[in-house]
Amino acid sequence: KDENLVFYNDFFGRRKLKLSTWNPIRLYRGYKEMSQRLKEKNLQGNLTGEGLVQGGIIVFGKDGKAKYTYEEETGSEIPVQDILASLNAVRNEEKEKK
Repeated sequence: KDENLVFYNDFFGRRKLKLSTWNPIRLYRGYKEMSQRLKEKNLQGNLTGEGLVQGGIIVFGKDGKAKYTYEEETGSEIPVQDILASLNAVRNEEKEKK
């Protein structure tokens, strides 16, 4: 567990949430769209912790080296197909080494 965020900061450089627009109507519309997606998927938001720090996904090979990274974009869905493709690529790479 990376309690001091050392690994996270090395990878994602202390990324903070940035507004894509200062237009209040567009901000509100984006918030409503994101809320609707969460509701459709029966997910609840997490209102604890540091709300401005963004995360991501890192796929590692068996050698311990990062093979793929995805930096979170608030309001955007995770590219599941891209992440699955990266997992398959790592799995195939490991099979070829045997």
